[in-house]
Amino acid sequence: MSPLAIAVDLGGTKTAATVVDASGALVLPKVKLPTPAHEGADAMLDVMARALDSCRERVAADAVDGIGIGAAGAIDVDRGVVVSATDTVTGWRGTDVVAGLRARLPWASDLPIHVQNDVDAHAVGECWRGAGAGASSMLMLAVGTGIGAAFCRDGQVMRGTHHMAGEVGSLRLDLADGLVEGPGPHLFEHVAAGPAILRTYRALGGSAPAARGQDVMALAREGDELADRVVRTLGRRVGRVLSWLVLALDPEVIVLGGGVPTPKSAWWTAMTDELRGGVPEALRGVQVKRATQRNNAALLGAARDAFRLAGVHTDDEE
Repeated sequence: MSPLAIAVDLGGTKTAATVVDASGALVLPKVKLPTPAHEGADAMLDVMARALDSCRERVAADAVDGIGIGAAGAIDVDRGVVVSATDTVTGWRGTDVVAGLRARLPWASDLPIHVQNDVDAHAVGECWRGAGAGASSMLMLAVGTGIGAAFCRDGQVMRGTHHMAGEVGSLRLDLADGLVEGPGPHLFEHVAAGPAILRTYRALGGSAPAARGQDVMALAREGDELADRVVRTLGRRVGRVLSWLVLALDPEVIVLGGGVPTPKSAWWTAMTDELRGGVPEALRGVQVKRATQRNNAALLGAARDAFRLAGVHTDDEE
């Protein structure tokens, strides 16, 4: 039997878990539970433990080689402790995730448990079985409700001395692109992530029915001129920051994840035009790809690093 890892993706609204084998295949249907994001760390640990128990009950007693967790916040992966977190998850900073899970899961007392940031886990998953597979280096940018980044070399995330590498949503921008935002500087994710698309459209007088950024992108496709202007401008904001990251890191491939990036959209065209216009000619050929693993990426990445921690070879190492 192939080695197995149980993987958990702890999101702001839902928690997903499954069992992954060493080839990167999900061997069980995903367990999905609501995330109690504003009920404190104990409630978060409880829901993760329930998801892990549910997966563990469906495999042989001695089949699991490790547990991998992808979670919000900056994580000290050596200790499994949350060192920084936003108010997306209440009371999460300072949580010892490894100790909390061991206390709740007697069957996991001797199992390796690897905990990392969720965008880092997404990046590892895309390196292993997604759009970055086979690349020597990959820059991943996730643009959804927020914005986060990760840089991988040879399939491993470069996490930084303080476990904060990739927290690019906190970059501060002075904007001069003509859209209403108020005095700056502005946090990058506040002016470029998904909610900013709808907020900016409304601030400029957009009145067509829309409940989220994706709806504004659909309006742009249908010919709404204001929606098109907003989508292109926010795409250019992302492209500008990407150009800075490419200059700093020189990746072989860029992978865009999250709910916003859609190839062939006005957003994607504006983003890539701004990116390529902001770097020297030698860097303009960098590949820009859409993430392929979508909701499975963080689970794959969490499992991949759990296998590493357990000393289990996966098929990409053979």
